[in-house]
Amino acid sequence: MRGLLDATAWKQDGIFTRAQAIAGGLTAREFATITGPAGPWIRVRYGVYTDRQRWQGLDDPARAHLHALGALLVCADDAVLSHSSAAAPNGLPLVDVTDGLSHLTRDGEHQSSRTQAGVKHHVAALGPEQVLTGEWFPFTDPLRTVLDLSREFGYRTGLVAGDAALRLGADHQELLARAEALSTEPRGPVFAAVAKAANGLAESPLETLGRTVLESMDITDLELQHRFDFDDGTYAFGDMYSPQLDHLFECDGRLKYQDQYDDAGRLVLGTEILWKEKLRTDKVRGQGTGCSRIIWVDTVPHNIERTRQRLWHEIQQQHPGRLIRPRRLSSAYARLA
Repeated sequence: MRGLLDATAWKQDGIFTRAQAIAGGLTAREFATITGPAGPWIRVRYGVYTDRQRWQGLDDPARAHLHALGALLVCADDAVLSHSSAAAPNGLPLVDVTDGLSHLTRDGEHQSSRTQAGVKHHVAALGPEQVLTGEWFPFTDPLRTVLDLSREFGYRTGLVAGDAALRLGADHQELLARAEALSTEPRGPVFAAVAKAANGLAESPLETLGRTVLESMDITDLELQHRFDFDDGTYAFGDMYSPQLDHLFECDGRLKYQDQYDDAGRLVLGTEILWKEKLRTDKVRGQGTGCSRIIWVDTVPHNIERTRQRLWHEIQQQHPGRLIRPRRLSSAYARLA
């Protein structure tokens, strides 16, 4: 790149507009050659470009983020990243988001939301406390993003983001207050449900989704990150524990059992992690507590009824002298999900 354009792109996460390239000293013919099929630059979206080699090394979420930033570059100055496009800068995970769109919000009086060129433009009045600024771009703050995700994609998406926002330090009372302020808007009950159920002790999206499955079974006394003390003086923490049932529910994904580095920088093999997990589970079961595992496939909506039946069967095995009847997915939860 030319010096001026290189500096501009560096400030904008590596993306730049055609107008910026021309202003940086390129002729229209040079620009057409450089952005051609074999050229070093590739189009991110209409009017916005980046280095081809860099683009090819990005995963889908990173490309989606650049697409959203590109949309922001060519939109009105009052536009901000919002909804799923504000998740990445806030450090919030996304589930059930498959629309493939970038999302921007602006305070456009007498305008309505629209979708154009892969971008959904939302219209809303955002207070200054609801907008943050990164190195060069604005985006909705974590709590506003949680509520926008709930509105656009539903309860599961909103709750996963809500749990993560609280875990990262957002204030739960503020989330409740903001949900209450939007209670008369469309999907107001979803806002309220997400705000009420959000829990910063959930350590992963899988734990959040596993909790929704258990709560749909009316297992609502769950203690997250419950500490188990053992007779040998050791202890361990479990993902979700029901005191009433004396049953531990562990949420495990494949990443948990991959080779990884511990806090001291020591490489821990996946086989070692798996063995320690087995020993811990054996200790929990050894003191009479039941234990069940929930994996990603168990939380997929069309699998939830089967998951519920399996979990009830495992709980019943722990309490052979007591009849525990499974319930079907409640209509209230079904509406939110």
